[in-house]
Amino acid sequence: MNWIKTFAAIFTLCSSTAWGATLTWDANSESDMAGYRVYQCIQLPCTRTSGNAASLATLGTVTSYNIGTPSAIRYFFVTAYDTSNLESNESAVVTYTPPPVTPVIGVTPISLSFAAIMGGANPAAQTFSISNSGGGTLSWSVSDNAAWLSLSPTAGTGNGVVTVSVNTGTLAAGTYNGSITINATGAPSVTLPVTVTVNAAPITYSTPPTPKGLRLGWFK
Repeated sequence: MNWIKTFAAIFTLCSSTAWGATLTWDANSESDMAGYRVYQCIQLPCTRTSGNAASLATLGTVTSYNIGTPSAIRYFFVTAYDTSNLESNESAVVTYTPPPVTPVIGVTPISLSFAAIMGGANPAAQTFSISNSGGGTLSWSVSDNAAWLSLSPTAGTGNGVVTVSVNTGTLAAGTYNGSITINATGAPSVTLPVTVTVNAAPITYSTPPTPKGLRLGWFK
């Protein structure tokens, strides 16, 4: 096989259940072409004779190959082989650079709800958990937008638990809505809604005592 055709290769990222990087190339049009071989290197130079090229796959006439999600920079090239198993020269080398590893904020539960009696004791404190559902290091901070809310702690690294307390001492009967914002370096912020319902104190009635010695009767 005399494969002197310019080889073009590009990477595309696709989202699916098992997403990965896909190497694609132009098809070879020679009549005796049987398929392609995909090679990977961990450094340059990257050729079949460079001593660091590993064969990843031997394919048929398809023109793409999913390389998965390498965690480090990798180099790739493709060759074509014919029906006599003769192999062409290498294609141009393509470099895969993994995307930056970033944290993703996870919060459980996704909302909080408190209830109290007007003029009564504050409701029991509640907690929510912060976790990293992405990669890298999660350095987080929390803040609220209501004077009746308080948080502890207000910052941390990695997984954490935040205690949320509510002070209803000055709140009239009604429903109050607030929110807690969780921020982390390199990650989209997350908002946790908080609802407080303050119920009016129940009205109690007392039965007056019957005076002792009181009798009803007829007088002449």
